[in-house]
Amino acid sequence: MAQRDVVDYVVRRFTDNGCQVTSVVADPADAQQVLYGTVTRDGKLVGSYYCADGARQFTWRVVTADGHHLCTDGVPLDIDFEGHAVYALTTLVEEGRREAARPPDDNATSPRQ
Repeated sequence: MAQRDVVDYVVRRFTDNGCQVTSVVADPADAQQVLYGTVTRDGKLVGSYYCADGARQFTWRVVTADGHHLCTDGVPLDIDFEGHAVYALTTLVEEGRREAARPPDDNATSPRQ
């Protein structure tokens, strides 16, 4: 029987916009794949996020505390970056809200005056 590689897991925590963000990371010394994360505010769950494509770390899904996928304009979000999933959850301003602020456009430039 072949020996299996042992994968380490760590829990990482940080604060963003007054929320506690906790993520579970596989293989922290090498690949650093985030498996899922949670966001709490004042000790209450705001929601969680997980990667729908663990191999490429692409297509993140966000679930609110009431168990529904996060939507914008009534359509579930397909999020391409973990940071945008965290942004969506940390910008929820009222309990039970299923609409999030749109993440900033990484390619946008601000007008100069």
